[in-house]
Parts: sequence; structure tokens; C-alpha cells
Amino acid sequence: MADLIATNWDAIRRRLERSTITEFDPQIVLKGPGRAVTGVNFDGVARRRAEILGSYGRYVKTDVARFYPSIYTHAIPWAILGKEHVKGHHHDAAFKKSFANLLDKAVGAGQEGQTIGIPIGPDTSRILSELVAVEVETIARGHIPDLNERAVRYVDDMLIGLRDTETPSAVLSGLSVALYEYELELNAEKTVTLGFGCPHAPEWIHYVRTFNLGAKPERQREDLDSFFEQAFHLADANPRENVLLFAAKRAASFDVHTTNTAHLVRWLLYSARRSPSCLSFVAEHLAATQATVGMPKGEIEAYILQQLPLKADAGHTDEVAWLLFWAREISLTLPAATLAKVTSLRSSVVAMLVLDLLQRGRVQGQLDVAAWQRAASVDGLRSELWLVAYEATKKGWWPAAQQTDFLTGHEFFADIYAADVEFYDPTKTARKKVKPTFLQGVPSASMLAGYPD
Repeated sequence: MADLIATNWDAIRRRLERSTITEFDPQIVLKGPGRAVTGVNFDGVARRRAEILGSYGRYVKTDVARFYPSIYTHAIPWAILGKEHVKGHHHDAAFKKSFANLLDKAVGAGQEGQTIGIPIGPDTSRILSELVAVEVETIARGHIPDLNERAVRYVDDMLIGLRDTETPSAVLSGLSVALYEYELELNAEKTVTLGFGCPHAPEWIHYVRTFNLGAKPERQREDLDSFFEQAFHLADANPRENVLLFAAKRAASFDVHTTNTAHLVRWLLYSARRSPSCLSFVAEHLAATQATVGMPKGEIEAYILQQLPLKADAGHTDEVAWLLFWAREISLTLPAATLAKVTSLRSSVVAMLVLDLLQRGRVQGQLDVAAWQRAASVDGLRSELWLVAYEATKKGWWPAAQQTDFLTGHEFFADIYAADVEFYDPTKTARKKVKPTFLQGVPSASMLAGYPD
């Protein structure tokens, strides 16, 4: 998929350049530590919002319901070649060989043939979704007069200025017609009218981005209290935005005096309790900075020990995995009783982390992992536990003896076993996730959409 996009970038870029209102201008970045594709120009969004308010007084704000998960993969060639063209030529050899059709096939192949939805997270999806959004915008121009002059779009979010005599429903109906062409729908829950005659609320992103922590150590605790309390208020007011994750990253970039390190960490731990999306960041960042003077090690360990059985009982495997990784990184010994519910989870990632902890002698007491080891069979290789079935056997990590013939005699796994392929690298460690230069850029579209960056 990435190769198809890169090889045909000139043609894709020409399709994207037809947009007149987007502030998302994806460009492929060849160098540097950032993402491969540039993000949204949120300064441009703020400027256009002010221009629309100045010219129209009101605007309607909306987005697409479950945008990435709802995109029909066959809509990708529609967006590149035109829907009518594709429908009229989908049996032609030329169409079947086109990169537009191959992109459609590549997306489906990456999700076991599923044709509804595109993956959330990869930069490839950011480009594919923008192709679809540009086509929706093009259709909407025919139903909403002067759309170019009174609208701004960033990914699937759109602001459209309202004339004095115009109702929000009149504008939204035109946008709904355009979305219908691509089998998409408006998000009614996030559709609001703002401006003259409506209550004003500040944009949360500005406060978080521009907050400055005082230099005096004796004032920093009050500043941290104020920052986080305001961040929680903004998170409550914007429940569908990833406010706390961005606030946690901003706070982690503060130049905090060592006497206030513990105070910052306590706020970060509370953020992780309050918002699961913060946990992965908080876990890896604090694990990578554990040697910092003033780090409240005992409180961090108590947090992990308390949260592990709770998250396991709830079946939240992603959070369990991050807690286990965090425990591994800070060399925390876990009682077997704490992991009792963890071993019932059908997650290869969780299983590999627990087995790694066992190898390091970081589990106190007898732990029963028989449920995972039973997956070390031909049938297990067809299940969601295929990775631990292969990997733990390859590494010899099972506490009980395990035959390897189910791998060495397998039609497919025998090859990668013989080639000494391994997927889990126990030498990989936590990386410091935030630098003081964090806010020289802007948050990614995925972060603002509520997805992890």
C-alpha cells in the first residue's frame, strides 16, 4: 500500500490539490524524526474560523460519523478515477491493473478481505481518507452555494458559514447528499451551530499548547495544579477529543524542578486513571525517565499493582500490556496473585510480556500459564494466540516441556522457524516520548480525532 502511494504520488497529489477548503495538505516527508506525512495546519483552521465568524457571524460545525471505520474500500478508486467511470469499467483489464484498483485490493488484503473501513493510525490511511474527503467536498460544492468562500475542512471535520437567513439544516442537507454518494453519514452528536446567538466556548487546543510553567520552583506546583485542573475541565467539555493525551504530552515537556517531579508524576498517574488513552504514553515516558531525581517509585509501583488486576478483569488487553511493559522496564516484581486474571486473557502480546517477566525472575510465586501453552498446537496456530504459540516455543519460554513438531512440520510456520524468525525482541526498551520542543509543531489529525498518535 505504501509502495503504491509512493510510486503514484504525483497522480494522487493532483487529485488532492483540487480541494479549495482543506487545511490538511499531506506531503511525504523524506527526512527527520517525525511522521512520514505532514499534518493539519491548525493555525490555518483557526484563521479561517475567525474569517468565517467575521464574514457570516455563525457557522455550523460537523464531521463524519466513524470516518475511518466507515470508508468503503471500493470508494478509493472512485475517489481517484471517478465513481461513474469505475462503475462503467470495473470489468475492464485496464481498470483492474490501475493503481487505484490495486490500492483498493491492498487495503482489503491488509484486513482479511474486509471492504468496510480503513486502518486507523498508518500514514497511508491519512492519504486515502483525504482522497475520499476531497471527492465529498467536490460533490458538496454543487449543493452548497459559495462553499469555497465560507468553509474550512480538516480531515473529516468541517466548518461552514451560515448566511443570515440560512438554517443549519439547509447546509447540512447538501453535505449529507455528498456524503451519501460515498456511503458516509454526518455525525449528529458532534454537529453544532456556533457564533452569534450561540454560547461561545474557548478552543481547548490553544490553552494546552500555549501554557507556560513558571521558572520558580516554589510556584511550579500551583502552576501544575492549574494546568491539569483546566485540562480536566476542557476534557469534560470536549469528551470526543483527546484532550488529556495532548495535555499529558505537553506537561511531560515542562522543565520541572526536581522538587516538583513527584507532583507532576502524580498528575500524570491520575490522567492515566481518568483516560485510558493516556496510559501508553504515561507508561513509556515514565519508564524511560525512571532515573529522574525525585521520581516517586513507590507510588508508581503501587499504581501498576493496583491497576493490573482491574484492567485484566475488565478484559482491557491493551492497557494490561502497557502495565506489564511498564513493570518490566522498572524491574518490578509482580506477585502471581496479581497476574491470576491476566493469564485468562487471549492476547499474544500480554502472554509474551508475562512469559518475559517469568524469564527475568520478576514473578513471585507459582503462575499457571497452561491456558496459553495449550495454544502451542496446529489448532492454536489458527487462533488469535498464534504468535505466542510460535514465539514462546521458538524461544523455549514455556515453563513445561513443549514439543516443536507442530511448527517444524507445519506447511507455513516450518519455513519461518527454519529461518530463525522471531517477532518479540526482549532487548527493546522504553523510549523517552517527549522533548522540550514538543509544541514547536501541532498535534496530528489522528490525535485530535481521538486516536493515538
